Amino acid sequence: MTKKLVLVFWLVAAVFVAGSILRAEPPQTPEPERIERLAGACRLWGAVKYFHPYLAYREDIDWDAALVAAIPKINAARNTEEYTAAVQSMLDALGDPATHVLAKHSAVQAPQQAKERQPVFSVTKDGILVVTINRYADLSDFEAAAEKMAAAAKEIPKAKAVVFDFRVAVPPSEDEQGSIGYVFRESGIATLMTSIDLRTPAERRRMHEGFTPQEGTTSGGYFSAFYTKDGERIEPERGAKDVPAVFLVNADSEIPSEALAFQAAGKGAIIAEGSASDTLSVTTHKVQLADGVEAVIRLGELVNEDGTGGLQPDFVVPVSTDSSRQNRALQEALALAGNFHSARTARKPLPARAVPPTEKSYSEMTYPALEYRVLGAFRIWTVIHYFFPYAELMGEDWDGVLKEFIPRLEKAGNALEFNLALSEMMTRIHDSHGFVWSAVLRDYFGAVPAPVSVRIIEGLPVITALTNEKAIRGRGVAVGDIVLSVDGEDAGQRLTRFSKYLVASTPQSLMYKAASFLLRGPENSEARLTLRDRNNRVKNVKLPRKSDFRIFSERSGEVVKLLPGNIGYADLGRLTVNEVDSMFEKFKDTKAIIFDMRGYPNGTAWAIAPRLTEKNGVAAALFHCPVLMSPGDASGDITTQSLFHTFTQALPRTDKWRYKRKTVMLIDERTVSQAEHTGLFFEAANGTTFIGSPTAGANGDVTSFHVPGGIDIMFTGQAVQHIDGRQLQRVGLVPHVEVRPTIKGIREERDEVLERAVSYLKDGK
Repeated sequence: MTKKLVLVFWLVAAVFVAGSILRAEPPQTPEPERIERLAGACRLWGAVKYFHPYLAYREDIDWDAALVAAIPKINAARNTEEYTAAVQSMLDALGDPATHVLAKHSAVQAPQQAKERQPVFSVTKDGILVVTINRYADLSDFEAAAEKMAAAAKEIPKAKAVVFDFRVAVPPSEDEQGSIGYVFRESGIATLMTSIDLRTPAERRRMHEGFTPQEGTTSGGYFSAFYTKDGERIEPERGAKDVPAVFLVNADSEIPSEALAFQAAGKGAIIAEGSASDTLSVTTHKVQLADGVEAVIRLGELVNEDGTGGLQPDFVVPVSTDSSRQNRALQEALALAGNFHSARTARKPLPARAVPPTEKSYSEMTYPALEYRVLGAFRIWTVIHYFFPYAELMGEDWDGVLKEFIPRLEKAGNALEFNLALSEMMTRIHDSHGFVWSAVLRDYFGAVPAPVSVRIIEGLPVITALTNEKAIRGRGVAVGDIVLSVDGEDAGQRLTRFSKYLVASTPQSLMYKAASFLLRGPENSEARLTLRDRNNRVKNVKLPRKSDFRIFSERSGEVVKLLPGNIGYADLGRLTVNEVDSMFEKFKDTKAIIFDMRGYPNGTAWAIAPRLTEKNGVAAALFHCPVLMSPGDASGDITTQSLFHTFTQALPRTDKWRYKRKTVMLIDERTVSQAEHTGLFFEAANGTTFIGSPTAGANGDVTSFHVPGGIDIMFTGQAVQHIDGRQLQRVGLVPHVEVRPTIKGIREERDEVLERAVSYLKDGK
């Protein structure tokens, strides 16, 4: 190779290497750090969504869109500064200076301290008292500062007006915030400047009692609202005169509530140099993000007596660069004080009503884009974090669940994977009221049933009832057949596959839910089943699937009847409220009553239970509904501030005759929610004996919300306990006499649980 060719070769190589360097990708943020940043954004997004006052009435703020736009920026952030900027871009959608990522001021040097500590005051030749506080650090000795302010107050009787200069060069630290308000109150200076009572603005904040359902109704009575903390009264000192007050502030000033009271009454004015904010005049809240970053969010809004709100300066002047501070702003303040006139402009009243949080379902997004899939995780985490009343019973690290599922939802490759990932995330709340439903999931689990019921008996899926004799006839299917496979899939594996995505409080409830889906499939399709019959023979059959095969009870025959031994029997799964009186008349002289609650009732407990006790107003159940008035501590730990509306539910009063003999209630895994509540009522009324197996373990009604993809999610809205405080959720009603059906008994068409109840009533054991 010639020297010339060698030179060309190395030049090409150099260009190639240089190009490679220029094209090199920036270093990627480690995955755990990226997920931690998203989790921090979730905590902030959720706290703002449910507690920032603007989102209770400002329809122009699309809080979902703000998050969706910020997520790519958070993911792309290469350092803390870029992460901070990404989060701030989300908060910018609020247009609220009180809600922002906290800046670090460690590098900012405060002005050199003067010899005399503030407050300082002087009197102009025109008799205007000027009180200056622009170094909040000087107020660290609150008592000394209050004494100095009180000394200034002695000039009030002879002052023509007062100017308070609160402009600061350095934003007050967290420890310094609130110091001016304290000094003002303790000195009593405001009481010397008015001849009539004044009242400082009130502050209103958002609250939620339970989660208002996004779809359908609930018996919980949940609501969202504003609550208001009244302002304080400024009562004039004896002999006090009206002295005009002008408050000179800038963007970082703390504005005492007294200033707002004087302004609202037309006895004072606020001049802003550049701008002013009520940030230090309202309640705010810190949220811990990732990378040691914190954000502060507004919780409160100022409310004047006339219904108007917020901070509105009377005059705004440009920021001065005059280091002597004898600048235009101060000159304007002195001029106004010397010839005071109220300059209040018309204010808009604050909307009075807090609209419950709404959730767009984005139903047009069958397979949402990545940012909307992450939004789905954020919604689930936030709603459960704040509103699930059984959080302490979940047994899960809910923050850890969020971090686990963010990447799984991001990686979901299609609509089904996304729906299943959300479903699996919801399983971690362990609540049989938990349902995740969508068109995609309906197709996955099967839209319609076959004409049989399947339950798990002795650990196996067994056909326990034929729900449509016409559809079954000639198909070779019998009660007691064990299901071995469905559509070519092993039945056990199918149950395991379904169970992974079903939300349940207890193992028995989970298997009941899974069994209910076992034979489902598309409308008008055929279920291809492999069964083992009572003779241990394996057979292949086909069953039709149709939507009109839906049933709500496996039992048939008489709803109310007399059993041998003069024992009454009532099927509460089919009994209606209108039939309760006739039932009692029929059972008036019976030895005992068996209430069959292996299913779901029709609201009959309120009519039956009061007639099982001679007492009126018997306490029957304890309720706990979450009441949310703030987001929790800086990390979002709501346990530090949880409130509950706790109340006792009593049995209704009745003037009808009472049944005084024994009662039994039959229970199993199908006994859930209102059915379990029926058990609480009967237990409180007369100590009804429970016979059967443990119930589902989910009570407290159902509320709901949406996530992107047209997905509806439900969960328990309020907690319910036995009247003595015993846990029901994730435990269920525990039978006094435990008995379970057997495959042999089902094949013999025996009801072994009912048989055991009859023998118990006859023999007493």
